[in-house]
Amino acid sequence: MITFVTFFAQDIERTAEVYRLLGLDFLSEQHGTGPLHLACASESLVLEIYPGEDVASPGVMVGLDVADLDHVRAKVLEAGVPLSRDIDPVAGMRRMIVNDPEGRKIFVREHKE
Repeated sequence: MITFVTFFAQDIERTAEVYRLLGLDFLSEQHGTGPLHLACASESLVLEIYPGEDVASPGVMVGLDVADLDHVRAKVLEAGVPLSRDIDPVAGMRRMIVNDPEGRKIFVREHKE
């Protein structure tokens, strides 16, 4: 079972802001004398954003579920966050793909009821 995912970002606040627009909440953390970083914990997974220069993540995509995709899309576009794919309905859901500041792709979906 995967329990945490760590991203590296040149600007952790700028990167976290995109994920905040998608509904995630981050807290500042520091383990011992390690670097100050941001963490978002759910029931079984922690997403951490650490400062770093080696931020390239080709082939990585993160998936998030949201309740209102249209609302999230409006917030993302208002903040100037680029979309890789606009809203697209497929098999019981609507989805879009957002890019974070480091170029990682975020698959955002809303399930149809």
